[in-house]
Amino acid sequence: MFTRPAHAAEADAPQYTEAPVAHGPRAKRPPRWSPSNWPVRYKVLAIVLVPLLLATAFGGLRIKDAMANASGLRLAAARADVLPAITKYMSALDVALLASSTGRDVEGAKKNYEARKYELQQRLADTDVTPDVRSGVSTLLNGGAGLLDKVADNSIGLRDRVTTYAPILLTAEDVINASVHVANERIRAEAQALSRAVGARGQMTMQQILVTRGADLPEPQLRTSMITLAGTEPSTLFGMSEVLGAGSPEAKTLQQQMVTRMAIMSDPTSALVDNPDLLRSIETTDGIAEQVINDATASVTKSVHAEATDRRNAAILDTALVLAVIVIALLVVLLVARALVRPLRVLRDGALKVAHTDLEEEVARVKAGGAEPIPQPLPVYTTEEIGQVAHAVDELHTQALLLAGDEARLRLLVNDMFETMSRRNRSLVDQQLMLIDRLERNEEDPERLDNLFRLDHLAARLRRNSANLLVLAGAQLARDQRDPVPLSTVINAAVSEVEDYRRVELSGLPDCALVGATAGGVIHLFAELIDNALRYSPPTTTVRISAGRGGDGGVMLRISDSGLGMNDADRRIANMRLRSGSDVTPDNARHMGLFVVGRIAARHGIRVGLRGPAGNEAGAGTTAEVYLPPSVLAGSAGPQGRPGSVSSPSTQLANAMATTDPAGAPAGQRPAPEPAGQNGADASGPPVTLLPRRNPGSSGITEVPEVPQPVAQLPRRDRRELATPWWEGGQPEPEPEPRPEPQPRPAKPAAVSDTSAFFAARAQAAATEPPVASVPSIPKAPKAPDAPAAPADDDVIYRRMLSEMLGDPHDLVNSPDLDWQSVWDRGWSLAAAAEDKPVEAKTEHGLPVREPGARLVPGAANGTDTTEGERPDGDEGSLVGSNGLARHSAAGRDPEAVRASFSSHFGGVRSGRSHARETSEGSDQE
Repeated sequence: MFTRPAHAAEADAPQYTEAPVAHGPRAKRPPRWSPSNWPVRYKVLAIVLVPLLLATAFGGLRIKDAMANASGLRLAAARADVLPAITKYMSALDVALLASSTGRDVEGAKKNYEARKYELQQRLADTDVTPDVRSGVSTLLNGGAGLLDKVADNSIGLRDRVTTYAPILLTAEDVINASVHVANERIRAEAQALSRAVGARGQMTMQQILVTRGADLPEPQLRTSMITLAGTEPSTLFGMSEVLGAGSPEAKTLQQQMVTRMAIMSDPTSALVDNPDLLRSIETTDGIAEQVINDATASVTKSVHAEATDRRNAAILDTALVLAVIVIALLVVLLVARALVRPLRVLRDGALKVAHTDLEEEVARVKAGGAEPIPQPLPVYTTEEIGQVAHAVDELHTQALLLAGDEARLRLLVNDMFETMSRRNRSLVDQQLMLIDRLERNEEDPERLDNLFRLDHLAARLRRNSANLLVLAGAQLARDQRDPVPLSTVINAAVSEVEDYRRVELSGLPDCALVGATAGGVIHLFAELIDNALRYSPPTTTVRISAGRGGDGGVMLRISDSGLGMNDADRRIANMRLRSGSDVTPDNARHMGLFVVGRIAARHGIRVGLRGPAGNEAGAGTTAEVYLPPSVLAGSAGPQGRPGSVSSPSTQLANAMATTDPAGAPAGQRPAPEPAGQNGADASGPPVTLLPRRNPGSSGITEVPEVPQPVAQLPRRDRRELATPWWEGGQPEPEPEPRPEPQPRPAKPAAVSDTSAFFAARAQAAATEPPVASVPSIPKAPKAPDAPAAPADDDVIYRRMLSEMLGDPHDLVNSPDLDWQSVWDRGWSLAAAAEDKPVEAKTEHGLPVREPGARLVPGAANGTDTTEGERPDGDEGSLVGSNGLARHSAAGRDPEAVRASFSSHFGGVRSGRSHARETSEGSDQE
């Protein structure tokens, strides 16, 4: 049933129940910045990050050193470019000094000196030289210019010229050596040879000045000055030999010329002034020195530039190597990360696809009864850890399918058990209802009859709960109806299954009918909704049922109550459960009505919804709206009851009793139905009503006495005629004429039999046996009083008949238990009296002595009295004779008749059991 608030306070706000909290150690999730939450790429990068940083640092240092060396060599190359300017300046100074001393081409030498001086000054200004080089060059420029000025003014003597020029030469050598500051020993040796060559050339200039102008000095002083200058030549020549090579011709020439000059200078007899041998030796040495200067200058400059270029290239190469190593390391990291991430992504996507799509479809296929599919493995074919995880996911998928298959099979078994238990319970409840119905028929006490009615209602509710179990198990409710059923009949059948049927009001039902295959489910659906509306509304209010046609041909039916209603949250939840249809959830046990209604609605395409009161509606109740689509409707319906009234079973039963067959015969003489499977195309099934219809001949008695003798009749109750309720005045239209059926042997008019099929079979078997003995006459019982007139309040009769309303209307159609009284009740009374006859004689051992014919039911065996068998009134089957005594003789039985009787009896028993078995199997299959 639906869950509604019990009072108004609960209807104000939805009640939410908190889920039970597990009291256990809560798993601590790592923080977002924790390495555990890093992506795989970052983790792989973190592994190689420290080595990569170290490699980058060391590579950076190497690149820095290489760039520093390259930068220093570039500066050294720039400073080496000063050497040609220095050597040219010193050569111009030597020429100018010699020209001033000799008086030859002084102006030309002066101009050349000025040009070389300006060039050296510009180079010095454009080059970032060291301070000592800058100072030395400044000394050269200033000292040379001052010396030339003094020589031009002739203000300095010859000896002073030599002594003044000597420091300038030493400064030039130091500047040349300081300008080449490299780590290459060869370049430094060439620079030193260059400085020695510049010094040698200066010495040759001073010796030439002394030789050409030596006349101004005394001979001893001149010779002493010449020997002093020659004393520094060995070191100069040794420096040049480093470049020229110790065994080179130039080195040997330098040594020979130095020896020659020393010999001339040491020979007192040889003249020094204008000595041609001495001048020739000086010029030879000066020429070799000039050649060394030119070669060394070009070599040193080129070597320094080449060294700078090499260092720059080495720095670029180091930089490229370091960057290449870093890039390669990053590429390796990316490749490894990709090799890890791609299988993981494939594994993740495959697992999600399995979890959200494949597994659901495969489980649905397994639940639908198909074979267990073979899961497709994930496309990860490696054998490392990720591949092993993929294989584990495949195993998990396989196990999930196996478990789903086991669960599906278990669910099918549980559903089968539910269905079996429900059908057995329904069978037991049906038997219980039949027993209660028999008790109600013979009960006269109103209080006890009311209790029986309540018990009957409880049994009907049990049967509906069994039907709910069938719906829960997914089984179809067994309904034999195939013809369309009017909507009013469906609603009346649903109303008959609830207890407070008097509180239901009908209004405005359209003229339509439902397809017979869906009528049973719709009746169950309406019964759940009506019962819910009655239970959750005050007992003094009514439940209104109205219906109307829709635009598309469907029918909208509304069931409104006047209860407390539901808030929006509860109503939304209830509508969601109704729309969920066949979804089985844990809430089905608590909301069985919602589940049953939703599943039946989903099965037949019916839409069911709950809503609150509209703006123009008073009260706060709930309205259940049921939309019947055109697919469940089958054209116009048959006769409809008056709107606003509930068609009670008593009225329909009374009308059915008053209806005769097409031939005008009474109800007791209706033709027997044709065998199953022989009906023509026009043969229609029994009309669907709320009350059962009697099948003629179901009692097994085909002949009844026309007028029993009054003296032989036992007291019996007169048939209670059912009065039509005051709220129903019209009579239903007669049923359509059935096809003529074969007529059985006509029977005499009598009251309609009310015996059940079980007792009827016994009576029929007993009637076929020949008479064997007679029984003593039974004294006349007092005549039962006539039935009183129907009281004004027919509620008692209505409650007695309500047990028929609570039964399944489709089962009641073919029920044989329609009539409550028959003349054969007297026969059963006599049978009970014969069965209870006390034992009159016993043997000496205390065993009863059997008296032949003493317990024979009166009328069960016919005598052989010819006169009685030929009675003109044909009362062959009467139980008493004309004198009021039981008539039967103890004549001998015919063996063939007995054999035929027993054969007929057992044949009927076997046929009945076979029919019951086929009926039971058919119901189970449905």
